[in-house]
Amino acid sequence: MKSLKDAIIEAINEYNEYRSPEANAKLIKMGKNEFILEFVGPFCESCGVYDYFEDFIYELKKLINIDIEIANFKEYDTGTFRVKYVIKNVMHE
Repeated sequence: MKSLKDAIIEAINEYNEYRSPEANAKLIKMGKNEFILEFVGPFCESCGVYDYFEDFIYELKKLINIDIEIANFKEYDTGTFRVKYVIKNVMHE
């Protein structure tokens, strides 16, 4: 079974492969029940920036059975956001 951290790293790689250069994600911090990703990019102007943050959840759910949500996000600079994800439950298969 894949560890949560390994699944997050793999999901980031997959996310970046398909969304770059509009958005790139990287892991900033990982705790027991939460983690923070930084998203950088010009983002698609016709899309809401929040959609990019939600898209990461779908990439992660392809790899691991997890109940997760966005707790908050903050823009640190133009085109740079930090998003805190809260893990509600990891379902073991």
